[in-house]
Amino acid sequence: MQFGIAFVDALPIFGSGTVMIPWTVILAFSGDLKLAIGIFILWCIMSIVRQFVEPKIVSGSIGIHPIFTLIAMYTGFKFIGVWGLLLGPIVLIILKNIYGTIIDKGVVKSILER
Repeated sequence: MQFGIAFVDALPIFGSGTVMIPWTVILAFSGDLKLAIGIFILWCIMSIVRQFVEPKIVSGSIGIHPIFTLIAMYTGFKFIGVWGLLLGPIVLIILKNIYGTIIDKGVVKSILER
């Protein structure tokens, strides 16, 4: 069951709730309220962690603020689709490095001083 939830969670539109919420409803109607409540609480915790902790982890590993990472992912998704979710942050990292190199090397300063 865990591999099925992980597979569905990895799909772009779907998430773990696609499996866990119907599972909770079925358990509740079958009379196993304790397990249904437990699975629902687990799904809530997973959703909260995903929304708040995951962007910080991703941005910390690539050195960009979480909000800019999310903006890059959203923009990439809107322009390219699913591939944009992956390419958006990569393009942002490349642009950040190019901009940082231009500023650090003084290229802009040398152009403006002429």
